[in-house]
Amino acid sequence: MAKYISSYITNQSFPERGKSMDIKQAMKRVNQDNFMKEGGKLLPQTTNPKAIEKELYMLQVQAGQKILEIGTGSGYSTALLATLTESNGMVVSVDIDPMLTERAKKKLTTYNHVTCVTGDGRNGYAPLAPYDRIIAWATPNHLPNAWKNQLKNDGILVTPFQVRPLANCIVTVRLKKQNGKLLGEQVSAEGYIAMTDEPLVDFFGYEAQAEIAGEGKDPYWASSIWMKKHPHNEWTQTFLSAQPIPSPYPNTGKDLRAFLLGTFPNGFTTAYHPEHGFWIGYSTPKGFAFASESASKWLVSDFEHKNVLEDWWKKWKRLGQPSYSELLPYVDGQMIKVKLKGGLK
Repeated sequence: MAKYISSYITNQSFPERGKSMDIKQAMKRVNQDNFMKEGGKLLPQTTNPKAIEKELYMLQVQAGQKILEIGTGSGYSTALLATLTESNGMVVSVDIDPMLTERAKKKLTTYNHVTCVTGDGRNGYAPLAPYDRIIAWATPNHLPNAWKNQLKNDGILVTPFQVRPLANCIVTVRLKKQNGKLLGEQVSAEGYIAMTDEPLVDFFGYEAQAEIAGEGKDPYWASSIWMKKHPHNEWTQTFLSAQPIPSPYPNTGKDLRAFLLGTFPNGFTTAYHPEHGFWIGYSTPKGFAFASESASKWLVSDFEHKNVLEDWWKKWKRLGQPSYSELLPYVDGQMIKVKLKGGLK
């Protein structure tokens, strides 16, 4: 299942852009609405086409390759992969939802080199392994050993992953298998829903990962390490009653997000306010200072916390305003983390 929940499109450049015409031509050849719409309505299990395009660049698909796709969803990305691999390749697509698998089979009948399988994507699909490429459209809670074992040497894995133990800290990474190990190569900003062992009936958002969360269809939430151990009733009330103020900087919190993911400073916090949107910044049990991810606005409880956020902002600017292109993913046990390529200077 592959519902797209977060799109932070950056100006990141990809070295594989030389194959961009292949991907764009594939997207022109495949009827998007045929896959993504059902009864005239958008299928819930869909991924933003721009995100699909971006991650196909990361995957570097070539004709004749064998691809394992985790999360069939609407089948649109499956059709694109089948088009890119051409008839001498193979695409194996796995989804936990049998209804989606059966729907995709009917939609993909013109592609003789596509196999759709119902199962837990974390197990991959061993009968047709090994694979040249593996791509996932849902976020696993750990890096499955099956993916590494079923990937050929020099093969590429593209997957979303929660690189920090906080809500809204999912990015998409590219790893390459060399000498039996997965080595990090690239980071993109997109995030996807969690991978589950049963078909989803009700879709959920980041509040499911947060330490503080309200109720209802559009609940508030906040996530920080300190919130796991300290009471936060008074903090929550202050957060909910706070009003945005003009930011002292023209940039938004979205611009700072990659830097904070890569450095993970003490007090790093993500949050969502039903009236004011997504926020990122600094907090303690005594207060907070957040930057809006969509506007040049701040949400501040006091000057002490505001000063810390300003220090982070100045450090980000001093380092050349690093974005996702400056992040390097790396495997730590069964987790994937990110760091600044040059480190802190």
